[in-house]
Amino acid sequence: FGPLSRNRKFGYRLGKGETMEDILASTTEVAEGVETSKALLRMIKKDGKGYRLDLKFPILFGVANILEGKQTPRDALTGLMNMPMRMESFDERGEY
Repeated sequence: FGPLSRNRKFGYRLGKGETMEDILASTTEVAEGVETSKALLRMIKKDGKGYRLDLKFPILFGVANILEGKQTPRDALTGLMNMPMRMESFDERGEY
């Protein structure tokens, strides 16, 4: 995640208010995280179990919303930080 990272540069520009389309149109560099996040989201929506997958994968869904222009980075971060705290993983005994 250094200053030369293509994903970092892409995210920085998103944070400054540019759209995904504008960023992609103005560069020849590939930010692998863009297509990876889209592919992962498609996979989760296709194979995910349960409902409200956005609550199960809040960071990924937030990134997708930003990339699709449905949320600003600030709104996505605010939504993430306002989510109630909960245990993220545990074994059958209810332990981490």
